[in-house]
Order: sequence, then C-alpha cells, then structure tokens
Amino acid sequence: MQKFTILGITLYDYGAREALRNTDRFLGSGGLNTVAYISSAQIAQASRDEELKESVEQLDMTLCTEPDLLEAAGIAARSRIREIDEKVYLRELLRKLYRNRNRVYLLADTQSELEMLEELIQEYQGNLYIQGRGAYELFDRRPERLVNELNDVVPDAVLSRMPWPEDIVLMKDYGQYVNARLWVSLPYGAVSWMQNPSFWAQLKRKFHYRLFEKRVQEYNNRETDAK
Repeated sequence: MQKFTILGITLYDYGAREALRNTDRFLGSGGLNTVAYISSAQIAQASRDEELKESVEQLDMTLCTEPDLLEAAGIAARSRIREIDEKVYLRELLRKLYRNRNRVYLLADTQSELEMLEELIQEYQGNLYIQGRGAYELFDRRPERLVNELNDVVPDAVLSRMPWPEDIVLMKDYGQYVNARLWVSLPYGAVSWMQNPSFWAQLKRKFHYRLFEKRVQEYNNRETDAK
C-alpha cells in the first residue's frame, strides 16, 4: 500500500493481492465497507468540490480505473500498470464472490443500464449468486427506498454502476443504514472500460493523461509558490 496526495486529495494505492486481502476482511466484517474505482477526471472534479472530496477520502478503499493517477503521482510501477490494465482486482473479486457463494445485488441508474451491467458482469464471471437487482430510477431516486430494498435482500455485496458521483454520495450519506458487507462502485464508463481497450481508446487515454499531468503540475507549482 502506498499513500499519495494528488490535487490536494489523499489516496491509497493497493496492489491487487493486498486489495483482495482487504476484501476478505470487508466480507467478514460486521458493517458496510465501501470501495470505488476512480479516474483522473473524477479526482479533478473532487478537487474543486469539498463535499465530494470528503466523500472520496471517506471510502474504505479506492482503485484506479487507469494508471494515470499513479503515473502523475510518480508511483506507477510496471507491475501495477499491468494489474490495472488487466483489471486483475475485478476479475479476482468476481471469482471470489462466485467461489464463496456470496449474495450479490446489482445496482444501476436505469433499467437499461442495469441490463448492460449484468451482461458485462456475466462476461467476466458467470453463475454469480445474484440475489437482487435494482435500477435507481425505479425507486424514484429516493435513497430511503433503495436502502429499504437492500435491507430486504440483505446481500453480501452490492455492485453498482451509476453516473459519478451518485453512488459515492449514496455510500457516504446512507451506507451506515445498509445491511451489507461490501459495496463496490464500478466506473460509469464500464462498457469500454471492462472490455479490452481499442487502439483509439488507448490513444485517447494518453491524451487525457497529458491534460491531467499538466493540471497536476500547475497545482503543485501553485502550492510551492504559496509556501
């Protein structure tokens, strides 16, 4: 585990093996533990919003969607880049949930996105014990109705895919009322992210990384000048 601060936000990077050990501990705990994939664009947004920054820093574990956060922080070992690109944690998490016969609840923003999420999950790991499914729109986007549904189902793990930062905010504001052990927020762009990136997707990633790196450098320069 490595602690780093980027754009004023403190994060911890866990290798896949350590992240999976944390997951075992989360699944054996007595309360809800929150995990979220985060991107450089989301961190840039959170750096300008104090409440969102707090929501990110209060997560029990964060995972990088792309290696660019670690590259910008100067801690991107080759082995970690490979783990992130090959989505090792997600693959092993789903295998673990399957082997343990953990009860899983799938949550998305809309019904169509819920169906897409289930298809993507099934591509990674079939025969998961999916005990419940929900689209936030069908709860009229009322958090208390979603919490009641989750507590009726009592899943071991919630896997969500919602527009940023919807599920992150739900975790922070209502997680204490949810009777589950683990809630993992997958990237909203999970269709392209969960599939192998094309050449153009890789090129786009390099372009966004350069923009993000420039923003980080400008932030660090301002912080240095202010001292």
